[in-house]
Amino acid sequence: MLQILGVLIALGLLVAVHEGGHFVAARWLGVYVEKFSIGFGPKLISFKDRMTEYRISLIPLGGYVKMRGENPDEKIADTEGSFLALPWWKRIIIAFAGPFTNLIFALILLIITYGMGKNYEDYSPVIGKIIPALETSPAINFDFLQPGDRLITINDLEIRSWSDSYRAVKDDNKIVLERNGQLNKYNEKFNLNAWMERVLPQTTTVIDKVAPGLPAYNAGLMEGDKVVAINGEPVEDWYQLRQKVKSTSENIVTVDIEREGGTFRREIKLQENLLDGTSVLGITQQLPEKVHESYSIGESIQYGSLTAIDFVVLNYVGLYKLILKPAEIKNNIGGPVLMYTMSRQTVKQGWNSILNFVALISIILMVMNLLPIPILDGGLIFFCIIEGIRKKALSLRTQMTMQKIGASLLILLMFFAFSNDFTRIFKRNVSISSQQAELEKQQGEN
Repeated sequence: MLQILGVLIALGLLVAVHEGGHFVAARWLGVYVEKFSIGFGPKLISFKDRMTEYRISLIPLGGYVKMRGENPDEKIADTEGSFLALPWWKRIIIAFAGPFTNLIFALILLIITYGMGKNYEDYSPVIGKIIPALETSPAINFDFLQPGDRLITINDLEIRSWSDSYRAVKDDNKIVLERNGQLNKYNEKFNLNAWMERVLPQTTTVIDKVAPGLPAYNAGLMEGDKVVAINGEPVEDWYQLRQKVKSTSENIVTVDIEREGGTFRREIKLQENLLDGTSVLGITQQLPEKVHESYSIGESIQYGSLTAIDFVVLNYVGLYKLILKPAEIKNNIGGPVLMYTMSRQTVKQGWNSILNFVALISIILMVMNLLPIPILDGGLIFFCIIEGIRKKALSLRTQMTMQKIGASLLILLMFFAFSNDFTRIFKRNVSISSQQAELEKQQGEN
């Protein structure tokens, strides 16, 4: 219950931030803002200045700004202080201010998360696999290494997790490793690129996270499950698992899972990753090392900004590819239930991850609101641009008709998202129940 309340409050905060952007821009440009509400429904608390009623309302699902003359059919649309009395480019500023504020809010949160330091999981500093050199690659020798070797230091830097090795490797390297309880020292020449491409960390096939909405989630796979075979062929590490999934000739894989001392088999239809065209199962591997990494103020600003930019680009590229492949819309749309499921995973990882999650949702709100759909900010901006080109606004009838179409599309999209969420949960629960029955039957036979 507390998690549901937390999700509602977070959503309310993000929408209130969005509406706050519209409010500040409107007041700055002289528009009469009649109401600014945090929440919807009956008001709980309110006060008023010379032009605006500020209120906190009962339902904490967002908020709204009511500007004078914002609706095309209002009789006061052309009076002083009216939104529609402004030039078209000033209306664009007000419409864009909401999404822009979401972006700035997300950027601030991301900088804070880096300032707090990042907690992440990493591979153990144990060598799992050594890739043979290609004939076309430089003759760099890694014969001194063996799978199972534990890295102790590289160039006098202590190796606590695998990522430390990337920071330590130079062109001339002093390596201390542990093998069969004995310390061994080597002086070897190799560069970072060769190390990253040919020396791989030890992995298992134990599942860590199951991405909500993706095939493994729908099939009922869980954190802690161990994948023992793909398409009937045993897998001993994550490299074999990934390769067998990638090389499957069909879009369906048979996965053997070990759980609670028993095993079961599931046939899972893979889903295409729109960004790179690969087929995904929707699981990540369990990483044993817990690492905390600190950042300076400058690094926090730099990495926070890059993360925000990357996520904005990622969303627009994803939308573009979704337009090119409309058949994939069903697999890539989720609603509040899916977001709640994702938030449950995030809460377990602490405040840093929670703030990061809220920041990314804020960016998604910005991206969605800027879509050129009537009734959204992007639709209003689109109307204003047309007015700027034509030197006159679209007719009232045209605007109202297009807004009704936009509202219908949004309602349909929300219905579709909810339907998708509940279908996924139903499939997952049915699959989990079936798995549990199989496991209990095996325990009874033993």
